[in-house]
Amino acid sequence: MRRLFLSDVHLSPRWPDRTARLIEFLEREAAGADELYILGDLFDYWIGPKHLDLPDYREALAVLRQATGRGLRVVFILGNRDFYMRRRFEEETGVRVAAGRTSHHMEVASRKVCLCHGDYLEGRRDLGFWIQELIRSRPMEAFYTRLPAGMQKAGAGFYRRVSGSKPRRPSDLEDGKVLAEFRRGTDIIVCGHVHRAQEARRSVDGREVVLFTLGDWSDGASYLVEEGGRWELAGV
Repeated sequence: MRRLFLSDVHLSPRWPDRTARLIEFLEREAAGADELYILGDLFDYWIGPKHLDLPDYREALAVLRQATGRGLRVVFILGNRDFYMRRRFEEETGVRVAAGRTSHHMEVASRKVCLCHGDYLEGRRDLGFWIQELIRSRPMEAFYTRLPAGMQKAGAGFYRRVSGSKPRRPSDLEDGKVLAEFRRGTDIIVCGHVHRAQEARRSVDGREVVLFTLGDWSDGASYLVEEGGRWELAGV
């Protein structure tokens, strides 16, 4: 079993090089994998089901459909830029959206693994955080996804401005939140959001645990590989 993990591609019509990079990754690297986990912020923003009908991500979505069609299992964990991913997205791409709002848990080679975008491992409680909580609520999703696409795009632009800049160092994650997850029995945490690839090992309650943070795709393809219980950060 070969598994791949990535985050923070931030696809956008403004950055066609990222789309090209993702397409190459899906056609080459992912072609030899069994599972791919996308840990949020695949898109710079996502307005909901209507985005499937817009040209913004059409090329990338088509290649995702091809990848799942040939048997690659793709799981999407919600990010802080793309979180209105529901049934129609799954039906049209073949991607499974993880049920957990902030994390997805699994077992790999007898080790408990927590996958998350990483924004909820921060200590932020500023205006952007509370606006995010409101926007990600089910009532707001029901209201927002019924608006015309133009109004949805304007709202997404406002959210991007008030949500603030992301942390750029793994150390910006709140240690207490990371430690609490490990103390719940997790052996490995994999998260994005901080935009830097890093492997950090430590001892918690007599167990060796590992925190992997994933890099963004601003300059290249950054991802994590797991095969046969061995984990390795990679990038091209």
